Amino acid sequence: MVDILLDLQRQVDVNGKMNIVNVDRSDVLDGAMRAFKRKSFCPCNLLSVRFAGEDGIDNGGLTREFLRLAVKAVKNLSIFTGEDSCKNLTLDYRGTL
Repeated sequence: MVDILLDLQRQVDVNGKMNIVNVDRSDVLDGAMRAFKRKSFCPCNLLSVRFAGEDGIDNGGLTREFLRLAVKAVKNLSIFTGEDSCKNLTLDYRGTL
């Protein structure tokens, strides 16, 4: 596992262009999806997050907050069922997020 993480870490371009992610705290997944779908998005570049209506320069804290909110939002999607401590994938016949 450690080898996999180290390999992924080596692939990140810390000195190159950054992926700008503009998000609204009330719908982080929408902002994330818009950013990830851009042709200019490169998964090997670092993220630079901006929250709508907020001032701040992302030195890592805004990215961590964005990722925390995104994981929380994904956990609450209808594709998962069960207790908070034990989620399982479920068939969502509506196919909605």
